[in-house]
Amino acid sequence: MSLPTVSANKSLDCTPKILLPYQQQWIRDTSRIKIAEKSRRIGISWADAADAALTAAAERGGSSVWYVGYNLEMAQQYIFDVANWAEAFHLAACAVEEVVLPDSDRAILTFQVRFASGHRVCALSSRPANLRSKKGHIRIDEAAFHEDLPGLLKAAVAVVVWGGRVAIWSTHHGVDNPFNRLIERVRWSKTDRRSSHELDYSLHRYPLQLALDQGLYQRICLVNGETWSEQKQQAWVNQLYADYGPTAGEELDCVPFAPGEGKVFNRIWFGMAELYPRLGETVRFWDFAATAKEVAGKHHYYTAGVKLNRTQDTYTVCDAQFEQIGPGGVEEFVLGVAQQDGRGVKVAWEQEGGSAGSLFGERLRSQLQKTGFRAEAVKPYRDKVSRAMPLATEAKRGNVLLWPGLWNDAYLNALHQFDGSAQPLVNDLTDASSGAFALLAKQGTMGRRVEPRSAVQSARAINF
Repeated sequence: MSLPTVSANKSLDCTPKILLPYQQQWIRDTSRIKIAEKSRRIGISWADAADAALTAAAERGGSSVWYVGYNLEMAQQYIFDVANWAEAFHLAACAVEEVVLPDSDRAILTFQVRFASGHRVCALSSRPANLRSKKGHIRIDEAAFHEDLPGLLKAAVAVVVWGGRVAIWSTHHGVDNPFNRLIERVRWSKTDRRSSHELDYSLHRYPLQLALDQGLYQRICLVNGETWSEQKQQAWVNQLYADYGPTAGEELDCVPFAPGEGKVFNRIWFGMAELYPRLGETVRFWDFAATAKEVAGKHHYYTAGVKLNRTQDTYTVCDAQFEQIGPGGVEEFVLGVAQQDGRGVKVAWEQEGGSAGSLFGERLRSQLQKTGFRAEAVKPYRDKVSRAMPLATEAKRGNVLLWPGLWNDAYLNALHQFDGSAQPLVNDLTDASSGAFALLAKQGTMGRRVEPRSAVQSARAINF
């Protein structure tokens, strides 16, 4: 029998139309290391199995694929999916084999598919040592639920030295989980202007709504022999969110869950805005805390600026900027952000005490007004917690939304942890938010139209 010869890059050409656009995007990404945060049950593992079959079947440039799930059932399902894809692609491969692999002081049962190319797709246990000395590509499924994800990653990354690739995907499992910390680390390396090294990892985000927009529920209806309708889909979505309850944001929307309620804020109070606010009044409020990153000390405070819009009774947090900057760089930072926001956004800050703080404020106000910006220094009142309570009250009522952006997780985590104690970034972002809210609540909606430039620039921050 003549065996088909498959090239390693054939995944681009052989991607079947049965894969939805976000699934195709995932397998087309050939980055050294790629990461996806995802909703439950949207078919990323299933789509990845198609790519694994094509990769292992390729005689030119192909490679073995090592899959790591956190239990035996996941391993079995993935390998059976690989076998089904191999059959669909008419690739020469054996049936699913049960193999016994050593694992520390015991042997474990696992599964593999061997291809005529000499490569195989094999499932491994999540013990980091099992990945050492492996060549090829490594896939880590539901990474947030592995017992030792840092150990797995440490062992897996070695494959890239000889041209291998690492794919990591998972639903979230808490804000302090190593999976979420990995994502935040990669994001910071790409967005922090003072980052010494950008991690060359690709990031993907697949919330339920994106999957629905690209045909997930239509596919579910097709598989189940049912007729799709928009009303039926909405009822299905409503029931799904009701089933998950308070954890729906984590399970379906790729927002890691912070257990319990914060002392003042709860991150689940903040919904996501669907439309960028173009009416109402917008202010960027700054909390100045000039501590450079290289300065040693117990607390390293941030210069933080929160951009908040009020349109009628709805408040939208449009953006949050925060960096550790020495005293000499604060003015330049604030002026640069103001230029990005546009003159339709008022600039305000907490008035610093002492003569030095007053002189800085006057100089900054002069610089801003000279270039056409509205600027104001605001005297602080009462303690931090008291200042934050009005914003917390509106957030709990569901009247405070977030515009999607890379900064969302850090911002929500900060407010959730706020309790008035000395915490860098937590207090800085909260104070800036409280100041912006106090100004807008006092002034009310002015009906001012925000410059379109602001909406366009903010839209670039969406990470979908």
